[in-house]
Amino acid sequence: MATINGIEQGISCYSYTEQFIKNDDWTIDTVFAHVAAQGVTKVELVGAQTFQQYPVPREDEIQAVLEASHKHGVEVFSYGGYVDLGRVTGHAMSREDILSDIRLDIMTARRLGATFLRATGFGPDLAEAVNAIGEEYGIQIGFEIHAPHTPADPEVAEFMRVIDDKGLKNFGLVPDFGMFIERPTEIAVNRYIGLGAERKNLDWIIANRHNGMSEEEMQAHVASTMNGGYGEKVAISEWFGYLSFAPAELDSFAAMVPYVTYVHGKFYHLERDENGRVYEPTIPYERALSILADGGFQGVFISEYEGHAFYLDDADEQIGRHLTLGRSILESL
Repeated sequence: MATINGIEQGISCYSYTEQFIKNDDWTIDTVFAHVAAQGVTKVELVGAQTFQQYPVPREDEIQAVLEASHKHGVEVFSYGGYVDLGRVTGHAMSREDILSDIRLDIMTARRLGATFLRATGFGPDLAEAVNAIGEEYGIQIGFEIHAPHTPADPEVAEFMRVIDDKGLKNFGLVPDFGMFIERPTEIAVNRYIGLGAERKNLDWIIANRHNGMSEEEMQAHVASTMNGGYGEKVAISEWFGYLSFAPAELDSFAAMVPYVTYVHGKFYHLERDENGRVYEPTIPYERALSILADGGFQGVFISEYEGHAFYLDDADEQIGRHLTLGRSILESL
């Protein structure tokens, strides 16, 4: 896909989670065929989703990816690794445990031909040590900044300080645009209604999400004064967690851009207006992409569809819409 203003569009294979899980005949070859049909050549591959023997894939699993890559002209640009904090119940990973997992992920990234690793699960105190492993293997590492975290969080500032103070060359940040979600998608709202929530209660929770109540206080209030049930309980839990929303921290994002290695263009569902124009109803994509370009970012912008969170089986259509939206914004800058 063409590079526009120094930014190239790519696709996260994670976008095809719903199909990958539901269809026994889907393999990584199938995923790459769908990516290639979108006119995209760069992908992010998620290790824990792709490999049965994660974090140390079997040789035949690696070869299957390499053969599909060659067949469809698709490059594994980035490898998504995880420090699996929940692997052993009741056991807190030590510094050595975490660095060991990072090393395994980097070794897999190299075997796949990837030049970037997306990492998570550790703090700024390990950035220098992780950077050293990246230098050893010639891999750029991006720590993912994901909702509910924002560019204004103290931890993000500390990552940037360490990168500057230590002169880290192989370590940066991967912003996930999900952290700019300003309100819930209607798909999420309808899901909670399907779980028994009342629309008026959900509207109240949305309006008061940032009124100072803690999650526990809001759960108690909705249950005791609004007759809230299971649907409202799930909504509050997810809206304080991985589906959190808030006014986008775009001023803080500008300061973060120089540290960005590549970008996760997260989205849940794109709509069309009455004139057929594609738009994102929950994330201010035009402003966020403008800040990214104005800040001098040159690199890969990965479309990451997460409709599978709501069991939607329309990845090709949604990814196509997202690529169109991104291209139209970048061409207008």
